[in-house]
Order: sequence, then C-alpha cells, then structure tokens
Amino acid sequence: MDLLIANFLGSIILLFIGTQLLVNASITLSNKLSVNRIIIGFTVVSLATSLPELFVTLGASLRGYNDFAIGNIIGSNISNISLVLGFTAIISPLLFSKKEFFLNYIPLILVSTLFVLLLIFVGILNLISGILSIFLLIGFNIYLFKKGSDVSQLDNSLDDKDVFVLFGKRIRIYNIIFLIFILFSGSIVLWLGSELLIHSSKSIALKLGISDRVISITLVALGTSLPELFSSIYAAYKKETKLAIGNLLGSNIFNILAVLGATTCINQIIIDKSLYMDAIIMLVITLLLLPCFYCRSILFNPKNSQQISIYRIEGIILLLIYISYITFTLL
Repeated sequence: MDLLIANFLGSIILLFIGTQLLVNASITLSNKLSVNRIIIGFTVVSLATSLPELFVTLGASLRGYNDFAIGNIIGSNISNISLVLGFTAIISPLLFSKKEFFLNYIPLILVSTLFVLLLIFVGILNLISGILSIFLLIGFNIYLFKKGSDVSQLDNSLDDKDVFVLFGKRIRIYNIIFLIFILFSGSIVLWLGSELLIHSSKSIALKLGISDRVISITLVALGTSLPELFSSIYAAYKKETKLAIGNLLGSNIFNILAVLGATTCINQIIIDKSLYMDAIIMLVITLLLLPCFYCRSILFNPKNSQQISIYRIEGIILLLIYISYITFTLL
C-alpha cells in the first residue's frame, strides 16, 4: 500500500510538471504564430492531453479488453465535460464569443452522435471506421484553422511574444522548434504521470473485484482525464479560459476520432451492450452543455448576446452530474 501511495504522489508531480510545460508553451506558441487561444487549445493541447487515452485504449484493444478500451473513451469524455469543465468554471468564469463556441461545439455534437450511433446500431469499430475517423479529424483541423482566424482575434495577454513562463520564471525563447520540443516533452511527462496513476489505481480496483467496464469508466477514465484537468485548471488560473475550453471540447473530439481511429486501424473493437447506456449518457451530457452555456446570456445578459459564459453555479451543477453518474455506475 505504501508503494501505491508513493506512485500516486509521484504521478501527481509528473502531471503538474507536464501541465506547466504544455500550457505555457502553447500560450507562447499561439502568440508567436498569431493563432487564437481556443484554436491552440482545440488542436495542439487537445492532442497532447489525449495521449494517455490513446496509449490506454490501444493497449487494451491489443490485449482483447474491448470493454476496457471503449469504456476508457466514454468515461474520459464524460469526465472532461462534467468534472473537468465544472472544476475549471469554479476557478474562473469561462467567457468567449458565440462564434468561437459553436465553431468547436457543433462538431463535438456531430462526432459524439455519430460515435453513439455506430456503437448501438453497428456494434463494431474496424479498419473502415478507423480510416474514416482519421480523415474526418484531418478535415476538421483544416477547417478549424481556416475558419478560426475569421471568428476571433488573437488574445495578446503577453506583451512579448517570445516569453515562455515556467514555474513563474520568464524565459525568452525565439526558436519555434524549441517550443515544439517543449510541447512534446510536456506531453511525454503527462503520459508518464498518467501511466503511473492508472497502474496504481487499477491495482487497487482489481483487488476489490471491480469489472473492466466499471474500472475503465471510473478510475482509468479519471486517470486519463487528469492531463485535461490539470491543463484546464492551470489555464483558467492564468485567465486563459479560451485555451481551457478549447482543450476540453477538443479533447473529446480527439478521443473519438484520433484515439479510436488510430486504435481501430490496428485492431478492431467489438462493442458490448453493457456500454450502450454509458454512451447515451455521454451524448446527453454533451448536449446539456448548450443550455448550460447559452441560458445565462439570455436571462442575465441579453444586451451582449454575442458572449457565451459559464460561471461557478453552472460549474457546480456539472460536478454534481459527474458525482451522480459515478455513484450510479458503482452501485
């Protein structure tokens, strides 16, 4: 037990370090390239924080643990939308334009709906669905970078675009290649921290005799969502709310298209019916984001109809939804 606790604490430290590297390098990179924060969060940071899901899902699939592989994706997406977004909103209000929101949110709804329909009515994800997912991901990223510059302008939070902040220390970096190396390094550290956390959590869960579905949807999904949690909370703390929301919405799309796409290109996954309800709950929670974000602007801020916001109250509601879902799953 002492070793498990040590592994857990070590994983938290690794996640914190990886988050510092990833988020701050992303902020500096977006400044240097004059790319909007929400676009960077939706692409670069989302891909990096989805790496734990990729390694866990691919490894589980290759070992024939299909429930574990799919359950990890479903549970992680639920965790990102309810737990991570809830915590982030409690720390700092999430404010952005409607155009920025729908540019990222509508594709998430479409991808999530397609994913659930495939699970229920087809029941298998194979090479064809994998290739389709990869092409959709590539096409979406091209569309995002093309349209993203039209809907928003760069958030120049830093006067000097060459400044990279690490643990409060300002470092001047001129070479973009070095920034990309920092991004890659941060992603590796995040992955190592997640792996350490997952293995220690799974060991405890297995001793309790919990099924693969429950383990993957609860402990493992929570573990693979920690990079999103740490990255988004840290971004919100720095008032980089667009980076945070872009990371969360983007991670869910990357989890479905990139993670499952790459995995099913290598090995097909057969869906068990026990996961149908979890997939539907994931879609319902995704759809609930619309009233969660939109109603406040209608009720309390009708004069500024172009702004979308989510505050502490909505964040608490999302956290309660996550707690209720986990409680229901463990019963």
